[in-house]
Amino acid sequence: MTNTTSLDSVDRTPSRVLDGMMAAHKPYKADDCIPCGAVARMGFFFDGFGRHRDIDDPATSRYSNICRLWEAHRDNLDRRREKMPNQFWYPFYYSGLGTPLNKDAENNEIVSAAAKAAAGSAGAAADILQKAARDVSGVSRMGDIEKARKRARQALIDALDEMSWRPIAQTFEDAIAHARTLPDKTIRVLQLAAERRWVRRAMAAGRAAMYDIKKNPLKAAVVFAKAISVDVVLDAIPFVRDSRFAAMVFGTGVEDRLNAALKQFENAYRDVKTNAGKVQRIEVSVFAADRGCVIARAFVNELVRKYKGRSDLDLRMVPVGEKGDPIEIRFLGLLDAVSSIMAENELVGILPFVGMIKQHHGDRELAVPAAVQKCVHFAAAHELRFYQRLDSLEKTRGEQYLYPGTSEDITGGAPPGSLGFRAELQRVVLRDMLHEGLMAGSMLDTMEDLERHKLWTYEKFTLAAPLSNGKTNHRIPDLIDAYRKLVPRERGLNFQAHMEVFLRWLAVRYQSPEFRKTTTAHTDEIKRQHVERAQEIRAAQAAYNEERRRLPADRVAMGKALARLHAAREAQVLALPGTVLQLQQPIVGVWERIETEAAEQVRQRAAHESLKRSAEKIRQMSNDADFSVRQEIESAADAVESMLMSQEALALVQAWKDGLSGKHPLPDEVMMLFDMLVHDTMLTSWHDHVLSSTLYFRTRATDTLGETDDLAEAMQRQRDDMRARRAEQMPRMAPPVTRPSAGSGVAPRRQ
Repeated sequence: MTNTTSLDSVDRTPSRVLDGMMAAHKPYKADDCIPCGAVARMGFFFDGFGRHRDIDDPATSRYSNICRLWEAHRDNLDRRREKMPNQFWYPFYYSGLGTPLNKDAENNEIVSAAAKAAAGSAGAAADILQKAARDVSGVSRMGDIEKARKRARQALIDALDEMSWRPIAQTFEDAIAHARTLPDKTIRVLQLAAERRWVRRAMAAGRAAMYDIKKNPLKAAVVFAKAISVDVVLDAIPFVRDSRFAAMVFGTGVEDRLNAALKQFENAYRDVKTNAGKVQRIEVSVFAADRGCVIARAFVNELVRKYKGRSDLDLRMVPVGEKGDPIEIRFLGLLDAVSSIMAENELVGILPFVGMIKQHHGDRELAVPAAVQKCVHFAAAHELRFYQRLDSLEKTRGEQYLYPGTSEDITGGAPPGSLGFRAELQRVVLRDMLHEGLMAGSMLDTMEDLERHKLWTYEKFTLAAPLSNGKTNHRIPDLIDAYRKLVPRERGLNFQAHMEVFLRWLAVRYQSPEFRKTTTAHTDEIKRQHVERAQEIRAAQAAYNEERRRLPADRVAMGKALARLHAAREAQVLALPGTVLQLQQPIVGVWERIETEAAEQVRQRAAHESLKRSAEKIRQMSNDADFSVRQEIESAADAVESMLMSQEALALVQAWKDGLSGKHPLPDEVMMLFDMLVHDTMLTSWHDHVLSSTLYFRTRATDTLGETDDLAEAMQRQRDDMRARRAEQMPRMAPPVTRPSAGSGVAPRRQ
């Protein structure tokens, strides 16, 4: 195995991971056998919302964990392939929703085994087809497609202004009316040039529409308007589809990324087939973060649906006349999966325009299919933003683990230096996901291989550098180990234990004027600069007025005074938007809200026992009362009990009180972990705390949009197996007989 002696101990690959790697590759003894055929190993990486490999600075924390994992995957340009010529490595990256789709994915490019980037054959063939169609028909404008795009764009603007979907619906009706006036030849050209993209969008729109109608039949009309205007029209316009607003509110961009992944999968297979001829197997690993997890799960389910062989456990690429090359989905790794922007509300679905909001992606297949050999999901334990609801895999085959921090501490992408916090916490999850992928057989490099072959990537993974709070130095793994002694790393979503530790820390820091001041330091600096600029304007104005009153006038001095005044005013104007934004942020209000909320929770806890005793007394009264009034007394007891706090809420309040009183203080390492690494979004983002009805005395909201039905899958597998056996038992048809012409004297022969 790899030599592990040259690295710092915290960066060495653990022995359990090395053992897992050996176990993952043990069944494949013919991997080095060139005559046995090629092994294609593909990695698909779906980034989180708003993250983009080609836009985010790779030297900062903005560069997400998905980007870093993509870098760690081997590709066909790797010189190590020279010793393994039957190995083919393909890493495919897809930018997050709300950003432009990266060009290599949009153009279906692959890094060929012949070491050249080639445009996908499907895209190139479609371009040739469109050009040929224009040449044959003489139609150059293709039905004024560009004008249609402009009309759709204007329709979106009008819809946002009017807060209704009427302009978009009208635009679609106009487009249909315009299409009816086109020559038949043009219609045929449009049909030829479709590339199946519109077909897939229409199918996705229909699936989403039927899902919504089943949930609420009353909104059928709005559903179909949304399906037309959003799921088909808007999703086809790149600048709209990939905008942060449209991706967040309307859920656009999913279909194009899914299509790109499927096409690149097929193109990579063709590349292997072309260069090797014979294929042993295709191995697939998938990694995703945030809303990219929607696309990742849809992708693996589409692979199962499209390449299903004898059963859903037998996936094969089946060229004509061949048995087919096996496909193995080795790994599905998810980071803080999010599939919605709010809790589902049926009323929202009925309201005009608001009903167009895609509350979640529950219309898609989000279960983990049985063909996935290993699925893990790492989630943020302290994320509380209402639009970051965790999509739990508890009803699927996925294994789930919680980590301290908010979503960006899991997925990466936190702004560098936000509120003075460091960003290295994201590397803890990054390293664990790297190890999980390696043990599952993904073609990722170990830390030792990264240090040897990709030093620039190794620097994005290392945990060797110590942290200092000015008093002591600690390494991040030491801080995590101290935290895990309080909350062990166990399978499942035990948010309660994590929030209790967080509240104990917050209660201590709530009493610290120095810490509270850190949340307002930036705003105080903005205010100071604003006051200084205002003072400079007044001083420059006074100097200019003085020069104007001077006799005789000194034109040079007056010119300098006027230039100073203009410069002071310009500086204030340029800084004004940012200043106004900062001054409007009620950061101080966070602490005021914490104080009010904590006081209310403590008051309710004090009243809890008395309410509980009152409910018990009322129920005792019902036992002695007449039957005619017993039901009313029981209802009164139920009303009192409804005001009781849950056991979870009581535990959170007790954790807060323990922190205030100093009882059971947290270890210094845990305090340092929260002080320096955990990004508290309620403190760092003013609009998040303003929009939240409750701040900290709660746990993270979750959805469960994916569900595995083991019984139904097993029954379907039995039916598939029976069909396959019947097909195998059917007699093979004899080849057709070629009959000679009458009188030829030639005996009939089989072909």
